[in-house]
Amino acid sequence: MATFLFHLGRWSYLHRKFVLAVWVGVLLVVGVGSTAIQKGYNDLFAISGVPSQHATEMLLDAFPGTKNPMEDAGVTLVFKAPEGKTLDDPDVTAAVDGALQGIRDNVSDLSDEARQNLADPVTADHAQTDMLVGTETQMGMPEDVAQADAANVALVNPDRTIGTTSFSFDVDLPADVTDADKAAVNDALQTARDAGLQAEAGGAGFGDPIEIEPISEVIGVVVAFIVLAFTFGSLLAAGLPLITAVIGIGIGALGITGATAFVPLNNITPVLGIMIGLAVGIDYALFIMSRFRDELRHGRSRPDAVGLAVGTAGSAVVFAGVTVIVALVGLALANIEFLTYMGLAAAAIVLIAVLVALTLLPALLGLGGTRVFRKDAAAGRAVLDGNDPEEVEAATGRFRVRRLRRTRRYRDPDRPTLGTRWVQLIHRAPGLFVLVVVAVLVLLTLPATRLQLSLPSDMTSPESTTQRKSAELVEEGFGPGRNAPFLAIVDAHHVHGTATSLKPLTDGGVAPAHAALVTVKDRLANTVGVQRAQLVGASQDGQTAQIAITPTTGPIDEQTVQLIQQLRHEQESLENELGVDMGITGFTPIQQDVTDRLEGAMPVYLALVVGLALVLLLMVFRSLLVPLVAASGFLLSIGAAFGVTVLFWQEGLWGLIDSPGPLISFMPIFLIGVTFGLAMDYEVFILSRMRERWTKHSHTAVAAGETGRYNAVEDSVIQGFGLGARVVTAAAIIMIAVFVSFIAQPLPFIKVFGFALGAGVLFDAFLIRMTLVPALMFITGRATWWMPKWLDKVLPTFDIEGEKLEEAYGSGEIAKVPDAPAAARS
Repeated sequence: MATFLFHLGRWSYLHRKFVLAVWVGVLLVVGVGSTAIQKGYNDLFAISGVPSQHATEMLLDAFPGTKNPMEDAGVTLVFKAPEGKTLDDPDVTAAVDGALQGIRDNVSDLSDEARQNLADPVTADHAQTDMLVGTETQMGMPEDVAQADAANVALVNPDRTIGTTSFSFDVDLPADVTDADKAAVNDALQTARDAGLQAEAGGAGFGDPIEIEPISEVIGVVVAFIVLAFTFGSLLAAGLPLITAVIGIGIGALGITGATAFVPLNNITPVLGIMIGLAVGIDYALFIMSRFRDELRHGRSRPDAVGLAVGTAGSAVVFAGVTVIVALVGLALANIEFLTYMGLAAAAIVLIAVLVALTLLPALLGLGGTRVFRKDAAAGRAVLDGNDPEEVEAATGRFRVRRLRRTRRYRDPDRPTLGTRWVQLIHRAPGLFVLVVVAVLVLLTLPATRLQLSLPSDMTSPESTTQRKSAELVEEGFGPGRNAPFLAIVDAHHVHGTATSLKPLTDGGVAPAHAALVTVKDRLANTVGVQRAQLVGASQDGQTAQIAITPTTGPIDEQTVQLIQQLRHEQESLENELGVDMGITGFTPIQQDVTDRLEGAMPVYLALVVGLALVLLLMVFRSLLVPLVAASGFLLSIGAAFGVTVLFWQEGLWGLIDSPGPLISFMPIFLIGVTFGLAMDYEVFILSRMRERWTKHSHTAVAAGETGRYNAVEDSVIQGFGLGARVVTAAAIIMIAVFVSFIAQPLPFIKVFGFALGAGVLFDAFLIRMTLVPALMFITGRATWWMPKWLDKVLPTFDIEGEKLEEAYGSGEIAKVPDAPAAARS
């Protein structure tokens, strides 16, 4: 593969204009095509095959015209009267009516029926109470029970100060609600606020759009440019990785948008793809450019230097990219449609980033010509001074340094770098470093045991938003359970009429089906944690009923999660006992089903990525210990990332987060996938340099007495680390900057994603790959690179160091291409 990549990179350099034209053409075609066919994103987090899906299907079958709860763009308006007044006061009623009239007049996506039925809380409450009491008494329930049921779902609280009313936008999905209609609702509510009321709006139809504000990309790109400028010492060179990353992201994001014409995609799909694409796009280009710079310092011509860089560092990029892609595609194991599409979309962007780095970057280096790394190329020519590169490599270090110093353009290559000094410090007390790193990461992991997960809702919105305020007002006026209603659907068509528990009712003349519905309602109502369960609707044949269940706790309370589980256990018992078919749905149960499925998939997915790491690293580095250290380190870093995220974003440590709460449900599994991919990137780029030193130089250097007190293993770790640490440090800083910049986004869960990914990279790059790994290699010594001979023969070999390529190039098997004359350069 390295030889193929060499020819691909050099060909792209030599045919730079054609390659650039192709990529620009791809960008334009994808952009135009996607814009023409795209159908837009949705904001649904639905999963097939979960308990709530069955209940939803029952609801839609038995009650024609009912909308899927997850697709309903409902809005709940909450009004609170001024101090000392109630909603019954004429001036308060007039203010509420004025706000509602503003909605009727200015909201375009509102059906005629919705305009007509939109009423103030007091009027709507009277109508709802009369309807519920009349329906239940007709079904044979005592009037006092019917009155209590109506009071439980009243639209005005007992002291008449807080009331709610609701409507639904006339759109297919909540994501289809326009900004103009949301603004019209806000403007209408402002008239009530101006009159002294508190007026808020929440619900699925009034959620904030999932969009990326450009500030994050700007911050990430600026920080990346600064880091690259320091790394390369050139503004021109610093700009090239940014150009390739932006083009790659542009193609990927536009392609994802076009994919909405064929599959339903959640609107968070491109958000995560952009986060990952920007980070890896810059990093992959950084790795190849760093190797290109090294090849120029060895006196290679620019075409050959590009080819060798793509053949060696590019091989590592391919391996790292494939690892990330496999990890992201592996999200399909969770069997969750929207998560699968998110993983595939992000994997597609990573694939584009790899292809761009291997082809477009060499073309841009060709367009930059001698202006890119001019001083390094000059130093390389000074090294050669007409000699063959291999002969120069064999020359003494003093000769090389003396000649290079005369150019005054080259830094002494034998002078210890910061990375070399750091790894030499680790060498002095490797056991201490292992102990400290493990202890710190384990302590940071402990808070992860308190991890709580949920999907976005009004109660998880920032405290300053009207959505959060509406939910808090509802809780203040009606209790926390009003924000987390459940809906049980009970089908009694095949009821066991002779069931013992039905006899008290059937003996009194009640039909078995009706007796079953009442029995189910009573049993659900007696479940611990249920405030009230009541019949709220029946099918035309009277055989299927809707039972509204109000919990005593709110949507993000752990007791609500436990209640859902208890109710489903009770459901199973009732189905066996009575012969009814049941299901429990509603916004909160549906969200919990998604969360449960994701939590269940996490151990399987974690086992997949850890197993993948072991196998791939075993094949690449021909060592038993290296994969075990890499996988163990990954578990430590991912655990610490979970822990600090829980501390700050869930528990609000030090009050730095103004709206702490449960973390979004798919954050852990996605964090595992992304952090694993990046961890393997750093492992490959550092360990490949160490192994290259081990296989090519360390033994010879020890025999010649050039390593001082270090043995061959220690020399390979120190010198290899010194070669790779600078670029990995730069790459990690860029990754962290890109991810952390997303904390500037308005939506809380995007902030959490950015923070968690940044923390994962921080721990893995600096504590694991650049501290724990070399420390353990010092401790284990020669066992670091040991592998049983039989296993070495069985496993396929991946030459990501490009050893065979360099042999072929050095022997002349691969023809060299000189630099073009100045007049011929374009």
